[in-house]
Amino acid sequence: MDGYVLYDFRIDAWTPETLPMKRLSDYANELAKLFGSTTDVHLLKVRKGSAVSEIAVAANAQHAVAERLALVGTAQAPEELRQPYSKVNDFLREDGGSAVLKLKGGARVVAFPGCKTPLAEEVVIHEAGTLDGVVIRVGGKDETVPVWLLGENDEKLQCNSSRQIAKELALHLFGSTVRVSGLGKWRRNSQRVWQLEQFDVKSWETLDGKPLEQMVTELREVPGNGWTELQDPQAEWRRIRGQG
Repeated sequence: MDGYVLYDFRIDAWTPETLPMKRLSDYANELAKLFGSTTDVHLLKVRKGSAVSEIAVAANAQHAVAERLALVGTAQAPEELRQPYSKVNDFLREDGGSAVLKLKGGARVVAFPGCKTPLAEEVVIHEAGTLDGVVIRVGGKDETVPVWLLGENDEKLQCNSSRQIAKELALHLFGSTVRVSGLGKWRRNSQRVWQLEQFDVKSWETLDGKPLEQMVTELREVPGNGWTELQDPQAEWRRIRGQG
């Protein structure tokens, strides 16, 4: 194709005869995010042998695409590249394979180790800490009562508390944000992702619902408060609240 640069994405776990269309779509969707262009990158065909997807990039997008692909898999890659790169490797681990993206007839551009990636050992820690969220469920008849919070990123944080604390938190059901303190059990899985398995609430407090900017402004108006001497008072406020 005149004016196009061609790339080969080769998966060693599949052939064109065995690769399901749905799985090809999964890979193509994440590769499209890596290439970045929605109109100038085209999947031409899947060649025989190992499943080799032939991808064409139009001339006007070649420089931008090459710059993006040079960052994939490096420490400098932004989140928009890290996520699809990780997703492709997840698919490959599930499929028991690995893959490589190359210039057609040329050098390797990105390696996807997939199932060859060393998996981290699972780690469990018990650590005192705090959780912030909105109370969305309080229930149970035992001495230990389940209490669920909805976190900042819409994650469900499942905790346990005494009956007394559960009664107090029930008054804030679907209300303002609370902060619970206690002892948590955290597990790091084989993909190095930390997951909360258990959290025993020992105390709690409500959090001021005022916007951060408003709280900083009010503090600045207090004579001799010291906040006016800080270059970035909002960053300091987040640090104090454990959010920085």
